[in-house]
Amino acid sequence: MKKEKRLITSALTYVNNIPHVGHIVGCHLPADIFARFCRSYGYDTTYVGGSDMHGTPSLMTAQELGLPVEVLTEELHKIHKKIYEKLGISYDIYSNTHTKTHEEITDNFFKTLYENGYINEGETEMYYCEKDKMFLPDRYVVGTCPHCGFTGASGDQCEKCDSLLSPTDLVDARCKICGEKAKLKKSKHIFLILSKGTDKLSKWVEEKKDIFRPHVYAEAKKWIQEGLKDRCISRDIKWGFPVPLEGYKDKVFYVWFDAPIGYISITKELSEQKYKDLWCDKTAKIYNFVGKDNIQFHTVFFPTMLLENGKYNLPYNVVGLNFLNYEGQKFSKSKKIGVFCNALLNDDDKIDIDTLRAYLTTIIPENRDTDYKWEDYKNNTNSELVGKFGNLFNRSLNMLKSYFNSVNDFDPESEYEKNALDLEIIDAIKTMPQKIADAFDKAELRDAYKLIMNYAVIGNGYVEKSAPWALMKAEKQEEAKKVLCLALNLCASLCICASPIIPNKTQKLWAEQLGLGGDVTSPNMWEKASEYNIKKGHKIGTITPIFERIDDEKLANFKEIMSQPFDIKDFFSTKKVNVTKKLKNKSHF
Repeated sequence: MKKEKRLITSALTYVNNIPHVGHIVGCHLPADIFARFCRSYGYDTTYVGGSDMHGTPSLMTAQELGLPVEVLTEELHKIHKKIYEKLGISYDIYSNTHTKTHEEITDNFFKTLYENGYINEGETEMYYCEKDKMFLPDRYVVGTCPHCGFTGASGDQCEKCDSLLSPTDLVDARCKICGEKAKLKKSKHIFLILSKGTDKLSKWVEEKKDIFRPHVYAEAKKWIQEGLKDRCISRDIKWGFPVPLEGYKDKVFYVWFDAPIGYISITKELSEQKYKDLWCDKTAKIYNFVGKDNIQFHTVFFPTMLLENGKYNLPYNVVGLNFLNYEGQKFSKSKKIGVFCNALLNDDDKIDIDTLRAYLTTIIPENRDTDYKWEDYKNNTNSELVGKFGNLFNRSLNMLKSYFNSVNDFDPESEYEKNALDLEIIDAIKTMPQKIADAFDKAELRDAYKLIMNYAVIGNGYVEKSAPWALMKAEKQEEAKKVLCLALNLCASLCICASPIIPNKTQKLWAEQLGLGGDVTSPNMWEKASEYNIKKGHKIGTITPIFERIDDEKLANFKEIMSQPFDIKDFFSTKKVNVTKKLKNKSHF
């Protein structure tokens, strides 16, 4: 086990609905692939995630459905967890931000900031709805974006141009609940003095210039150059953790204050030792995988909180992704535009998770926005997974079964005469796993996938050019044995290298068909990727095609299944939910 400790996080997801595929490629799948690689390569790896339970989006949905917000978020948290499990997202813990541990860590984090002089008290003008008799949190205010003119912008961010906003930035501000014009009234709040941490943040961002992706670095620099503004971190709502300060007990923490602290509290839930090792030991590396709309918070807002607190590690890398579109359009549940995850809640095998994971890997929006296209999904499955990857295994295994009764009778480590083709494949087994590892380690997951498929092409080329069938016909059995032995050793190596992306299929190939023991996704398994795993006398297992081709009919069926959006109203109207749940204390537990 390598000494380096790595903590990997996926952005905590609001539980006011269920995720679509855009959310999956925006943080969950890339982080999972990276975590699986890190374990396999031998890093001391911990991967945490959870549901962001607080905030106005969940509160608004609960109000629309006439449900206690605790019930809504608890039920949707379970759904999120089940979806991620179905997709093979290998969290060491998937928790949420509505726990005692999280409240304690958040309170202590805030008190340290307060003691260190980074909290101000003051009045702010907030929009108030006379009809609903309430101050309006950011998302309860809608209006026209001052930057792009979009008329449906919320009081915290414009969905069209991604600008971060304050409610007072909006033109023609209205109450989202009733639609009436909102009025400004003064309200007492607490503020995080972001400006006081500018120098520390600027220095930290500069240290990340060659680690962050260019667009992530540029986003952070833009915010610093524009000047950090102090941020209100309290809200006039009842859902969230009460501010532990005299005179503010009727207010709760702003969700973007307490949510990122969830990375810390969820790690502590997993293990006190993990918490100390990963958040307090300066040798640990933290990787935050986040979507485009979260980059600012993870490169400016949260790092400044950490710097001003002074007790915890900052991220080593913020792996910021861009947006996934659908056939050139934005995802839209109301218009049934997109690929939705509710179909994954069904306990059936109609959806091949690994083909979906593989295709989504090819369109992870690493440096720019990308598109989900059904025809591309079909082509990737047929051309790459069936035509290259699966074909290598199927033909090599079947020839060993047909010609030599499924037993390898060649010693790959023996002294034998090697031709140019042999030398090429031997070199590939020695060098390709490290090239693939280098791409994974930089979180360049699309490049890693391409290298994996190129590795399969090398194997197919070796079998095709060496032609064991022709060797058998010419009664050159020893030559044929050698070719199949080397080809199957490349297959074993390929299993290990591809396992972070297609873990289910590679495990079946490794254990059931290649007949190798153990779990291909085990820690330190990468060390075996450049070894000869198919020894002399090794017997392979049962052979079946690992991937199936997708024709137009299958594609249409799959599209129909995955294009049906989730209607949260239908779910809660048919599911018997216990709405009489009693809260254990005033802190909502």
